[in-house]
This record gives sequence, C-alpha cells and structure tokens, in this order.
Amino acid sequence: MLARRVSLVASAGAIALLVAGSPLSQDKVLADQFTQQIQTLSAQASALNRAIDSLSGASSAALGNALSSAQAIANTQAKLAEAQTELDQANKNLANTSVQLQVVHSDYTADQAQLAQILKHVYELTDDGSVTAILVDSKSFIDAMDALTSANQVSSRVEQLVTQIQGTRDQLDRLQKQQVLNQLHANTIVDSLQSLSGQQQTEEVAYRQEASTLKGKAATLLSQLQSVRSKITEVRHEQEAAAAAAAAAAGAGASHVLGNALRPFAFGPRFDDYPWGQCTWYVASLRNVYWSGNAWQWAATARAAGRLEGRTPRVGSLVVFAPGGNYSQFGHVAYVVAVQGPRSFTVDEANMLGLGVVDQRHIGSLNGVEAFIY
Repeated sequence: MLARRVSLVASAGAIALLVAGSPLSQDKVLADQFTQQIQTLSAQASALNRAIDSLSGASSAALGNALSSAQAIANTQAKLAEAQTELDQANKNLANTSVQLQVVHSDYTADQAQLAQILKHVYELTDDGSVTAILVDSKSFIDAMDALTSANQVSSRVEQLVTQIQGTRDQLDRLQKQQVLNQLHANTIVDSLQSLSGQQQTEEVAYRQEASTLKGKAATLLSQLQSVRSKITEVRHEQEAAAAAAAAAAGAGASHVLGNALRPFAFGPRFDDYPWGQCTWYVASLRNVYWSGNAWQWAATARAAGRLEGRTPRVGSLVVFAPGGNYSQFGHVAYVVAVQGPRSFTVDEANMLGLGVVDQRHIGSLNGVEAFIY
C-alpha cells in the first residue's frame, strides 16, 4: 500500500526493496535508502575534493612564497656582503686618511718649529732683528749675508712647505669628511639590509609554517575523503546485495497466490518500482501505472496524469480505497477482475492478508471506495 520509491523495513528477515521491471528481470533495482546515502556521501566527497584542491593550491602558493622569500634572502645576503665590503673599505680609507693627517700635522708642526728657530737666530744677530742692523752691526758682512740668506731661504722653503702642507691637509680634511659620509651611508645600508634579511627570514618561516599547516589540513581532509569513499563502496556493496535479494524475491513473484487470483506480472513484464509485496506493487504488475503516491493518493495522481476515473466498477479498472476502516493509513488499491453490479465487484489484491500474499475478494458496496481508475 506504500507509495512508489518508499523502502520497507526488514520483514521476516528479508529486506523489501523497490523493483524495476518484471520479477524475472534483474536489469534495475531502485533502492532509495541506498541511493540517497550514496548521493549524500558523493556530495560530501565532492565538497572534500574541492576543499582539498583549495588547500593544496593555497599550500603550493605559500610554499612558492617561502621559496621566493628564500631567494630574496639570498639576494639580500649578497647585497649585504657587498655593503659590508664597502663599509670595511670605507673604514680602512678613513683610517689611512687619519694616519696621513697625523703625518701632515707632524710635518707642519716640525717645519713651524724649524722656522721659529731660524727667526729666533736672526733676531739674536741684531737688537731689533732688522736687516739694516744685521748689515751694520755684524762682525762681518759675509756672516750677515750668510745669516740673512739662510733665514730667507729657510723662510721661503718653510712658507712653500706650509702652503703645500696646508693644501694637503685641506684635501685630506675634505676626503675624511667624504669618507665619514661614506661610512655612515654604508652603515645605513648594512643596517637596512640586516633588518630586511631578518624580516624576510621571518616571512619565510611564516610561509613555511602556513604551507605545513595547510598541507596538514589537506591531509586530514584527504583521510576523511578516503573514509567517505570507503563508505560509498560499502553502501554500494550493501545495495548490490539487497538488490540481488530483492530480485530473487521478485523473481519468485508473490509468496502466496490464493484461489483464482492472477499471479503478479500475469500479463507480462511491466515497469514496476513499487515496494515488493505491497498492494501497489501487485496492481502495478498488472496495469501500466506511470503515476506515483501511496495507495490512497492514486485517485488524484492518476487523474493528474490524465487517466479517466469514475464511480462504476469495470473489469480491468483499478479501485482505490481511502485510509481507515479495513485499510491502513496508506489506503489500498486492487485490480477489478469481475463486475456483478454497480456496487458489486470482484478484485485481485495483495497485502490484504499479509505482505506478498495475493488473494481474490468479493466486494458488495462502494463503502471506502474513492474512485475507479479506467
């Protein structure tokens, strides 16, 4: 009496499944409880596949970023080595210039002292240190000339030397200032590159950790996916086993056919995917039932499918009974095999006396009848 595509609970140790085709055909078995499970599991598997692909892509991107960071670190380290060399050279140049400054300053000081001594000597030759006094008061003109010449020569040489040294010192001062600036610049580059290298190393570690985490998540999802796939395989095996059992049961027809009732599929193979043993299954084995629903719904669904209906029994028509009374909550359907009058007819039916039991029954009124489907 149940609707098409509704599975039954195990009865008497056997699973009642929905059967497509004749009881002698095993071409197709529709078992919704298995199909729905497989569809649900397949949807889960697809979602897991998409998540794994996404994580794998993100992991690859993170690993690529880590490799890029590693290359950037190598480049930065190379630049840092160059900058360090530049800094070392700047420090060396600065030290050399400082030494040169010290030497120039020492020469300058020595020459100044020598000049002072000469001037002092000249001054000592006269009372006032004048040239005239030297010429007049000198004990000898030759001594005076020698002293004066010596003083002039030394004075001229010292003046020349002092000028040269001063120029050299100025040049060294400028060089020292430039080298200090170079040193500061090199220091700045080294500090910047060291900071950049540290930042890049931190990023590389972060990228590698991210890649590892994403890879771990992908591995977890992959494990779940394998579990879902195993479950799908398990359900398919269960479906195949149940289908085989249902096909065997359907192939045997009804468990009992009483009296002159027609056996299931008496008019040849028909498409019948209603639960085995039910009233709907039996009637659909005798007529081309292409609508759906529980037994009590057949009047409406057949009408919607374009079948003619009425309140008068006809041989070959299907009678639909409403739920309640002698029938279950799903109602009941039967196949009219004889008509005795407007309210009297004989039906062949199944599951009135038990699941899979086919019997023939005379009905003397229209009580409970919803409609006849012609």
